[in-house]
Amino acid sequence: MGNIYDYFYEDVWDPKHDRSSLLLVVKLAYQKCQETNMLTAYPYLEKGKQLCHPHYCAIVEFKHNQNKHKRKKKSKEQEFQLLKKTTNEALMNDPTFALKIKTLTNVLYNKQYRKGANLELEPQEFEKMVENISPKLKGFFPTMVNTIIPKERSAHNKQEAKKSIVALCYMIAGLQNKFVNQFKTEVGLYLAASGATWDAIDTISSLGYSACSKTIEKYHKKIQKEYTIKVEQYFIENKIILHIYNIDDYHSIYEICQPNAVSTSLAKHFATCVAKPVDKFPSVLLIFNGISIYNPSNVEAPRICWYLINKYTGVFDISYLEYQKHWISQRQLVIHQLIELNY
Repeated sequence: MGNIYDYFYEDVWDPKHDRSSLLLVVKLAYQKCQETNMLTAYPYLEKGKQLCHPHYCAIVEFKHNQNKHKRKKKSKEQEFQLLKKTTNEALMNDPTFALKIKTLTNVLYNKQYRKGANLELEPQEFEKMVENISPKLKGFFPTMVNTIIPKERSAHNKQEAKKSIVALCYMIAGLQNKFVNQFKTEVGLYLAASGATWDAIDTISSLGYSACSKTIEKYHKKIQKEYTIKVEQYFIENKIILHIYNIDDYHSIYEICQPNAVSTSLAKHFATCVAKPVDKFPSVLLIFNGISIYNPSNVEAPRICWYLINKYTGVFDISYLEYQKHWISQRQLVIHQLIELNY
């Protein structure tokens, strides 16, 4: 049978280490190093050698410290899960808060999914809307504002923060009911219009702040289809009203484009079409001042060209800067005078 000192470490005082406690590597300690394969990292360890206490714990008691770290980590995770469970139970057991969240979800679901109403992002209007639909929500939005927004903020920052709380209400309702997703869809449409890629939209969607790219693409097609039908239906219903139709054709050869190896810069082009109804003026008489409004020649191109060349050339094709120089030369304009342009 071995010596008792072969199985237990021994404290040794060494004056060279400022009275620090040194530990002998004994038989049991050496076996521990073999079991944990620590001898491969420290091949110079031998029985009878001395180690300071921190190195003894790190080398000989490696397995014990590792298990202790795991137990500590597991204990922290259990504490976190317990805190999370307690918090959730507290929220769910609070009948006022839980009931108001459920009521808010039902209000927004009926407003958006069933009635097809648009989003209300203005804080004051949002508060009025939910309180008018459900009196149970009176005071809910101000409570959220007072709870989240610090009182030290300025009035402007408070107003901006209220808009974020409106968005938060839509997000909470979306977590309660996945069909309350109009806010996320609007965020996705905004990202797509801003030039975000489908991958970027999907990444933000995975965080819960936006709809996925497939939903946005389907919504784009739905908007295009419904818009065409809506325009046709409008003109069918208002065919007896005179409309002034204006096409503003826009071209730009400049485009901000990040250089790459697969595409080239293209000129931008889009056209804006506006149809304005003329419904506030009386109808034109068929015979006015003894002259019929009916023109048997319909559109007289030569007459139009003559007026454009002889009457309007030099009037509408002169820039405002040239007109301003002319007025200054004729002393009709003081340069410091505020000029109001009526378009």
